[in-house]
Amino acid sequence: MKFKTLFLTAAIAGALSTASSCSNFESGKNREKGTPVESSKTAVQKILADKEANEGKRFSITGYLNYSAGMTVYVDRPQSVYVNTAPGDEGETITPLEMKWAQNGYNSVFVPENAGRGSDKTIFYDNEGKPLTTNDKVEVSFEVGKASIYPFEVRIDKIK
Repeated sequence: MKFKTLFLTAAIAGALSTASSCSNFESGKNREKGTPVESSKTAVQKILADKEANEGKRFSITGYLNYSAGMTVYVDRPQSVYVNTAPGDEGETITPLEMKWAQNGYNSVFVPENAGRGSDKTIFYDNEGKPLTTNDKVEVSFEVGKASIYPFEVRIDKIK
C-alpha cells in the first residue's frame, strides 16, 4: 500500500510540475531573445523554407507591428500580426506571425471592443506586459516549426 501511495504522490507532483511550467509558457512571458537576422521578407522566407533545420532555433528581426481586426475575432486562436518596415499600415510586410489575443498580456495583441477596427486602436504588449502601438519600433524574436505556417513563440521588445 505504501508503494501505491508513494507512486501516486510522485505522479501528482510530476503533473503539477508540468502544469506550472506550462503556465509560464502559456502566459507568453519570458521567452528568449533570438539571434538577429536581416529584417527582410527574403531573409525570413529563407528561414521558413527550411523549417526542419531551423525548428527550435530562435531568430529576431526589427520592425513595426501591424494588426487589422476582421469583422469577427476568434480570441481562442492565434492572431495574424504583421511586422512591417515602417509604422502603421505603411512599408513592406516583412512577415506575418502568430500572437496570442490578450488584454494586459505578454507578447500579445488586443483591440478594445469599443475602439473600432483601425490599426491605430490596436494595443500590443511586449515581453514585460507594457503596451505598445503601431508606431513603436520593436525587436521581434520568434521560432519556426513544422506544424506552423507563420513564425510563433513570439517575444516583443521595444527598441529604445
